[in-house]
Amino acid sequence: MADFSKLKGKTSKKNRFGSPIPEVEASTTLDAPEHAPIQPEEKKVSKKKTANKKARGKTGRTEPFSTRVSKEFLEEFRKVAFDMNLKKVDLLEASLEAYKEKHNL
Repeated sequence: MADFSKLKGKTSKKNRFGSPIPEVEASTTLDAPEHAPIQPEEKKVSKKKTANKKARGKTGRTEPFSTRVSKEFLEEFRKVAFDMNLKKVDLLEASLEAYKEKHNL
Protein backbone atom coordinates (compact mmCIF):
# COMPACT_ATOMS: atom_id res chain seq x y z
CA MET A 1 0.00 0.00 0.00
CA ALA A 2 1.19 3.54 -0.72
CA ASP A 3 2.67 5.64 2.08
CA PHE A 4 1.06 9.08 2.02
CA SER A 5 2.44 10.21 5.37
CA LYS A 6 5.29 12.12 3.74
CA LEU A 7 2.86 14.15 1.64
CA LYS A 8 0.69 15.23 4.56
CA GLY A 9 3.58 16.87 6.41
CA LYS A 10 4.53 19.23 3.57
CA THR A 11 3.12 22.68 4.09
CA SER A 12 5.45 24.76 1.94
CA LYS A 13 4.14 25.35 -1.56
CA LYS A 14 6.68 25.58 -4.34
CA ASN A 15 5.87 27.54 -7.45
CA ARG A 16 6.53 25.08 -10.23
CA PHE A 17 6.87 27.94 -12.71
CA GLY A 18 9.56 29.74 -10.77
CA SER A 19 9.45 33.28 -9.48
CA PRO A 20 7.52 35.84 -11.53
CA ILE A 21 9.40 38.39 -13.62
CA PRO A 22 9.46 42.00 -12.46
CA GLU A 23 6.56 44.15 -13.65
CA VAL A 24 8.85 46.51 -15.57
CA GLU A 25 10.06 43.60 -17.73
CA ALA A 26 6.57 42.28 -18.41
CA SER A 27 4.98 42.66 -21.83
CA THR A 28 2.66 45.58 -22.46
CA THR A 29 0.31 43.69 -24.75
CA LEU A 30 -2.49 43.99 -22.24
CA ASP A 31 -2.36 47.77 -22.65
CA ALA A 32 -2.67 47.56 -26.45
CA PRO A 33 -6.07 48.20 -28.09
CA GLU A 34 -8.19 45.21 -28.97
CA HIS A 35 -8.81 44.31 -32.58
CA ALA A 36 -11.80 42.45 -33.88
CA PRO A 37 -10.96 38.90 -34.92
CA ILE A 38 -10.68 38.24 -38.61
CA GLN A 39 -13.75 36.46 -39.91
CA PRO A 40 -12.88 33.10 -41.46
CA GLU A 41 -13.93 32.59 -45.05
CA GLU A 42 -17.25 30.87 -45.48
CA LYS A 43 -16.93 27.20 -46.13
CA LYS A 44 -17.16 26.45 -49.78
CA VAL A 45 -19.80 23.83 -50.46
CA SER A 46 -18.80 21.48 -53.19
CA LYS A 47 -20.93 21.53 -56.30
CA LYS A 48 -21.51 17.80 -55.96
CA LYS A 49 -23.21 18.14 -52.56
CA THR A 50 -25.33 21.03 -53.78
CA ALA A 51 -26.28 19.11 -56.90
CA ASN A 52 -27.30 16.07 -54.85
CA LYS A 53 -29.54 18.16 -52.61
CA LYS A 54 -31.18 19.79 -55.62
CA ALA A 55 -31.68 16.46 -57.37
CA ARG A 56 -33.38 14.94 -54.32
CA GLY A 57 -35.72 17.90 -54.13
CA LYS A 58 -36.65 17.62 -57.80
CA THR A 59 -37.32 13.88 -57.67
CA GLY A 60 -39.23 14.04 -54.41
CA ARG A 61 -37.01 11.34 -52.88
CA THR A 62 -36.59 12.77 -49.43
CA GLU A 63 -37.49 9.84 -47.16
CA PRO A 64 -34.96 7.22 -46.05
CA PHE A 65 -35.71 3.59 -46.92
CA SER A 66 -33.71 0.71 -45.54
CA THR A 67 -34.13 -3.05 -45.31
CA ARG A 68 -32.11 -6.25 -45.01
CA VAL A 69 -31.83 -8.65 -47.92
CA SER A 70 -29.79 -11.74 -48.69
CA LYS A 71 -26.38 -11.38 -50.26
CA GLU A 72 -27.55 -13.21 -53.40
CA PHE A 73 -30.56 -10.91 -53.83
CA LEU A 74 -28.41 -7.81 -53.45
CA GLU A 75 -25.84 -9.04 -55.98
CA GLU A 76 -28.57 -9.85 -58.51
CA PHE A 77 -30.38 -6.56 -57.87
CA ARG A 78 -27.19 -4.58 -58.41
CA LYS A 79 -26.36 -6.56 -61.56
CA VAL A 80 -29.80 -5.93 -63.08
CA ALA A 81 -29.62 -2.21 -62.21
CA PHE A 82 -26.14 -1.99 -63.73
CA ASP A 83 -27.12 -3.92 -66.89
CA MET A 84 -30.17 -1.71 -67.41
CA ASN A 85 -28.14 1.46 -66.61
CA LEU A 86 -30.52 2.34 -63.75
CA LYS A 87 -30.04 3.58 -60.25
CA LYS A 88 -31.08 1.06 -57.63
CA VAL A 89 -33.92 3.32 -56.52
CA ASP A 90 -35.22 3.53 -60.10
CA LEU A 91 -35.21 -0.27 -60.36
CA LEU A 92 -37.00 -0.52 -57.01
CA GLU A 93 -39.70 1.92 -58.14
CA ALA A 94 -40.11 0.07 -61.45
CA SER A 95 -40.38 -3.21 -59.53
CA LEU A 96 -43.19 -1.81 -57.40
CA GLU A 97 -45.07 -0.60 -60.48
CA ALA A 98 -44.70 -4.02 -62.16
CA TYR A 99 -45.95 -5.74 -58.99
CA LYS A 100 -48.98 -3.44 -58.84
CA GLU A 101 -49.79 -4.08 -62.50
CA LYS A 102 -49.44 -7.84 -62.12
CA HIS A 103 -51.77 -7.95 -59.11
CA ASN A 104 -54.20 -5.28 -60.38
CA LEU A 105 -53.56 -2.89 -57.51
